[in-house]
Amino acid sequence: MSSKGSGPSKRGTFVVSLDTELGWGCFDTVGVDHYREAYENTRAVIDGLCDLFDAYRAPTTWAVVTHMLTDCGGRHDEPDPEFDWIDSWYGRAPCSAGVDRDLWYAPDVLERIRSADVDHELGVHGYSHMILGAPGCTRAAATAEIRRAMEVVEEFDLDVETFVFPRNRIGHLDVLEEFGVEYYRGLDARWYEASAPRPLRRVCRFGDEFTRRTPPTVTPRARAGMVELPGSQIFRPDDGYWRYTPPGTQVERAKKGLERAADRGEVFHLWFHPFNFGSDPEGHLDLFERVLSYAADLRRDDRLEILPIDEACRNVR
Repeated sequence: MSSKGSGPSKRGTFVVSLDTELGWGCFDTVGVDHYREAYENTRAVIDGLCDLFDAYRAPTTWAVVTHMLTDCGGRHDEPDPEFDWIDSWYGRAPCSAGVDRDLWYAPDVLERIRSADVDHELGVHGYSHMILGAPGCTRAAATAEIRRAMEVVEEFDLDVETFVFPRNRIGHLDVLEEFGVEYYRGLDARWYEASAPRPLRRVCRFGDEFTRRTPPTVTPRARAGMVELPGSQIFRPDDGYWRYTPPGTQVERAKKGLERAADRGEVFHLWFHPFNFGSDPEGHLDLFERVLSYAADLRRDDRLEILPIDEACRNVR
């Protein structure tokens, strides 16, 4: 492959991965009601995202919490992890705690993704969004979590090769490999993501947005018998503490990341949760469309390709 210029060069790659989880994402921390409005709007966000991806011919990795797809009736015989912030993982899970079913049970979301014109990748975001990399997640709990996730994958006849770790807490890679996972999203390629305490990480992320710092570009790398694709940037919402950053910095930074990927022949890996757009679906979808439009322009100039995680990593494998 070659791009415009006097000599051969490799095109950059744009990857989008989406942590698709509904109420499973926070039942163990702030609780589902904390984000109720955003979760209630998530289906509309997903519908809007699918329309945008079709319009810009942008295949994407949708990493799904598979318990969204199947109703267990609140009954679980899997071992609880031994987390210190929650007394009983499955006892507090949405399917057991009696919250609004529409906030945790969503096989219709899968059908919407599968009905898209472009060929999206379906990945796994766990079965119950268990935090595999947190202290207290025993091997027995992790094994049961991944086994059940893959049983649901088989039940719905999905071809799954990619895993996205809940809360980006990486752990039990050997278990994932045993169950046939080929690729996973790694930590964002910033020094603080791997080594800084959580409060400092939030300050650093805020600083990156406030200063409009160009996000890193990355390359897939072999690790633990699989291929890891680190993240580059979370596409932040405009609410919460993010509202104190200058408007539009997430778009400006994403464009810088796309340019860097095109110039270097590397990967710009953008990720977020669909519910992040739930406080203002129309406004957030408009912001995200600006990024997709910019990526499409770079692709038209033969400087960039848009791929899901599995295709971006396959030749490394």
